[in-house]
Amino acid sequence: MEHIDKYFMKKVKAGDIMVAGRNFGCGSSREHAPVAIKAAGISCVIAESFARIFFRNSINIGLPIIESKEAASRIRNKDIVKVDTKIGVVKNLTRKESYRIEKYPPFMQRIFSSGGLIESLKKRGKK
Repeated sequence: MEHIDKYFMKKVKAGDIMVAGRNFGCGSSREHAPVAIKAAGISCVIAESFARIFFRNSINIGLPIIESKEAASRIRNKDIVKVDTKIGVVKNLTRKESYRIEKYPPFMQRIFSSGGLIESLKKRGKK
């Protein structure tokens, strides 16, 4: 993120939501990119669209990602945003707006709540 904002790591806080543009994650074919984003404290990424392999890697590590052109274009830096992947809505509390998103199915909800695909499969195997 240094090429966009060299102070990003000093400003980001646990639970922050990252908002991006089109084809976010393009060129990152390994899990390192979403792992670094999650490790920085980002709780969710909202973008117009994602590179497919970045999308899958994010799900695998339990980083919720949301594709929404409307949300990505309307949300501004420092807006207070809440995401509910169960009911399919992003709420921009600052602007008093809501953006419909695709709901994640229950198996993906389990992946997120477990902290990733591997942890989800471990929990499922213990039942």
